[in-house]
Amino acid sequence: MAECCRCGLRRHKAGTWPDGYVCRTCSDRAVRTRGTCPGCGQDRALPGLRPGDRAPICTTCACFSQTFDCSRCGFEGKLLGGRLCERCTLTDRLTALLDDGDSRIRPTLVPLFDLLVAMDKPRSGLAWLEMRRDQPGSASQLLRRLGLGDIPLTHDAFHELQPWRAAAHLEELLMTCGALPAVDKYLCSFQRWLPGHLTGIADPKHAKTIRLFSTWHVLPRLRTRAERSHITPSIRRFAAEQVKYATAFLQWLGERNSTLAACGQIDIDAWFAENTEHARTCLRAFLNGAMQSRRCRRSLAMPSPR
Repeated sequence: MAECCRCGLRRHKAGTWPDGYVCRTCSDRAVRTRGTCPGCGQDRALPGLRPGDRAPICTTCACFSQTFDCSRCGFEGKLLGGRLCERCTLTDRLTALLDDGDSRIRPTLVPLFDLLVAMDKPRSGLAWLEMRRDQPGSASQLLRRLGLGDIPLTHDAFHELQPWRAAAHLEELLMTCGALPAVDKYLCSFQRWLPGHLTGIADPKHAKTIRLFSTWHVLPRLRTRAERSHITPSIRRFAAEQVKYATAFLQWLGERNSTLAACGQIDIDAWFAENTEHARTCLRAFLNGAMQSRRCRRSLAMPSPR
């Protein structure tokens, strides 16, 4: 422990620089400072401080006894294990994660590897790989499973993965690099959300009914819209609300000791009377589809929108 010459706090020292002991936080910040050195005019890392005005200067002008050059590529900056820079460290970690078992990156994932290695801030990539590294569904585990071929390189496979946010981020990266075909992100968002919603439906018959409604009515409309133009957040939200209100309607029927097949006009009138105009609008597609597929009486009538 020592008092840092940069921040003045008593911390674990990272090293001894020309101006004194420096802590890890100040050291990291300093070696990541880049620009044109006011002393020699070279474009490089500027971890030193010029006496007097304390302007950032390079290691040569600051008379450092150490260097910050990567032992592999020679880049001057923050060094990690083996005196490798952050980009070379990221390269090594991705190479190991995306290994297909034959000491090579799985060929279909090379575009993803190239995209990640070239990111502007490799330390962000390292932080992403370290996040919840030992927990199921972490970025590192998803990449490892991709490398081994445990996760098929398809959108459907990613829509089944949990946690969905981590899977969604990786899916977007794969689309960006061309490893997965590009699809509308809001369509992907709905397809990721749907399995979780279906899992939360306690009644298996209700879950089957909602799955059929989503598969044959909601999703085709979203895909058609995505092909024609694009899906907006409001369209994505309305699609989910159609599914939610259809689920709520089936549960409501169950509480009345009724089913969709036994649903009568009195049930329809009662539900429409109890709910808002938005809820009625969301439910219409489900009821129309149920009548067309003969899952409920075709003679049912829905009150006209106001």
